[in-house]
Amino acid sequence: MADFPSGIGGGPIELATIAPFELGAMRVIPAERAVDAGETRRDVQPRVMKALVALAERRGEVVSRDRLIERAWDGQIVGDDAINRCVLALRHLADAFTPAPFAIETVPRVGHRLIAAPAGGANLAATPPRKTRWGALVALAAMLIAIFGLLAWNTRSVAQRPATIAVLPFRNLSNGDPYFAQGVGEEILGILAREPGFRVTGRNAAAQFKESPDPREVGRAFNVDYVLEGSVRTHQDRVRVNASLVQTSDGMRLWSETYDRELDDILEIQTAIGEAVAGGLKRSLVHPVAAQKPTVDGEAYALYLSARGLLRTQNPQAGPDALGLLQQAVRADPDFAPAWASLADAIQLDARTKGPDALIDAVPRAIAAARRALAIDPQLAEAHAIMAVLVGDGTTRGIAHWRRAADLAPRTSDGLIWRATAHSAQGRFAESLADDRRARELDPAWPLPVRGLIDQLAMAGDRKAAEAMVREGFPGDAPTQEFGMARIAWLFGDVSEAARRWAALEQGSSRWAAPSRRSLLDARLVLGLTRQAPPPPGGTSLVRSRYAPLVWVKAPPSPAVWREWNRSRAAQMVHAAENLLAAKLMLSNGRASEIAAIYDGPWGFNGVRAGDTPQPCHLADVPIVALALRQLGRGEDAAALLARADARIRQVYAQRSAKSQAWFETDAAAVWAVQGKSSAALGALERALRLGWSNLGPTDLRGIENEPAFRSLAGQPRFEAIRARLAAKLARERKETQRALAVPAVGSRDSLT
Repeated sequence: MADFPSGIGGGPIELATIAPFELGAMRVIPAERAVDAGETRRDVQPRVMKALVALAERRGEVVSRDRLIERAWDGQIVGDDAINRCVLALRHLADAFTPAPFAIETVPRVGHRLIAAPAGGANLAATPPRKTRWGALVALAAMLIAIFGLLAWNTRSVAQRPATIAVLPFRNLSNGDPYFAQGVGEEILGILAREPGFRVTGRNAAAQFKESPDPREVGRAFNVDYVLEGSVRTHQDRVRVNASLVQTSDGMRLWSETYDRELDDILEIQTAIGEAVAGGLKRSLVHPVAAQKPTVDGEAYALYLSARGLLRTQNPQAGPDALGLLQQAVRADPDFAPAWASLADAIQLDARTKGPDALIDAVPRAIAAARRALAIDPQLAEAHAIMAVLVGDGTTRGIAHWRRAADLAPRTSDGLIWRATAHSAQGRFAESLADDRRARELDPAWPLPVRGLIDQLAMAGDRKAAEAMVREGFPGDAPTQEFGMARIAWLFGDVSEAARRWAALEQGSSRWAAPSRRSLLDARLVLGLTRQAPPPPGGTSLVRSRYAPLVWVKAPPSPAVWREWNRSRAAQMVHAAENLLAAKLMLSNGRASEIAAIYDGPWGFNGVRAGDTPQPCHLADVPIVALALRQLGRGEDAAALLARADARIRQVYAQRSAKSQAWFETDAAAVWAVQGKSSAALGALERALRLGWSNLGPTDLRGIENEPAFRSLAGQPRFEAIRARLAAKLARERKETQRALAVPAVGSRDSLT
């Protein structure tokens, strides 16, 4: 074995051609990008290894910076910063061994010189020995043993602790689509997030930081020790990716590399960066990246990354562009499962702006795309997540898909949100709240977990905590804070405050102006301060929400319209709110048979099917179906349905893991009232009142005494006290809103919901 690099010349270094050589007691193996010293082995980044070879071939001599660039950087133009980072990495490498096998000396404005330790392994910084007494030697030895023991313990402790790292969106240095660059960074984040050795954050950091943030600022904001940042430049079929790993404590770059490849190699680049970060932080990848990523056409992958950036906004206006990109992607590579999953998402997102019928017709196409993705890759979390939405996020099938998606992405903010959604649908309120909190910790700049926390805290009756979350979750965004505060006020029946905030936002130019206009109209209609008909919604969704705008229906729909709303499971999902409200009105019009016919059908009524135990999120529909069955003389069927719902309710109460939610208490009260359990029903309504309930849900009839489920309670003192309390509060809010908005009353209200 040579004691200096062989196979060298004057051009760029080819590591595969360099024979192993020695530096002091260390063996350097360029072809394997590794160094050995006894039982200690270190992997070395390619650029660092090339620099080591370039300096070692002229050991003891000063190597100019120009020659170092020619040999280690293949003659590319690089700045002093790149060279300094490489030299720093070499010094860290030398310090990893005892004694140090080499040292690197910097000659200002000239270059660098490598000084190798003697072959015997003496330390480069050794000093002549001094006479000492045995007692002093023993004391010194004991002290060193203690120090090394402490260091070894600390090293093991650090190795066992996940490395905390923020992955910032990669900057786009090209003239084209910025979403491709962001997608590259997001994919690298996904590689690291799957690993138990990392706690990764920052998927939405772009919303919080300027284009080139100070890593130390990022570290403080996200409570991480490292930041991975980078940039992407594309030109025709070439792509150049630069990535840097920075220590947030002092802003020092620990590693940096530039990858200049063909577009088809983008997956390999992402894999190399993920592995380099793991190696740099002395973490091993438990899930080999090569085994997770399929071979994919470079053009298809680039189209997919661009579309993912658009879909990440969940802005329906981005739907058509994302749809077009993904259609091209699956044509270019029909076996790329992630593109099919994203295509399913894009199909439904695009249809949401085109009206209910367009969305209903789009669902089968979206399901087909999601199924294609799962057929190719059954372990694709994103495919399970979109399938949950398409089959009904609160159904048994939907919950199963949410849970599978979460299990496949357990250490990501997305996975935590998916699991929180499943927990909420099943009435596991403590678990749902905990998952939303963890998702926010991982991704502080993402609004979705913040909104989930706000809604859960408010529905649990903790208004103070919900308002604090609005301020913490949207710092510096006054319009969003105002809209959030208005929403919380509405949930607590504080209509006058909500109306005042919405009125101010309505006059502004923020993105909340239009939603505030609609919400303000809802408030005026509820209070009898206007008879103006509400405008049609600006879009529609497959996800049923208890916080959506009110549904205003004056009369039951015609039989033809009713059949149209229930012509398929997708139609039911889109018209779920109208279905429930219409069914309440139909019960008073002798049309119970139409409700029962839907319940007996293949997909049931709004997710409630004959023979199935309803999920907690579908309890509001159960009393209406039971009352319809009774009207038709099917008392046994009604009793069986109510018994299954009662069992589900008691299952939720038995958890005793968190405060209940107001919506769950009112839904449970309705089931128990129809079941004939008056005392239990009244107790649930009283608990709902204490949690801030005010009978202002999107499908609540105006006046609790008009609700079909509660008619059996009429006249009972406790029920009348509840009714009077709600009515008195609404009357106060009407007067306060009139004063706040300076609007006159319009007399008696139409009988709207």
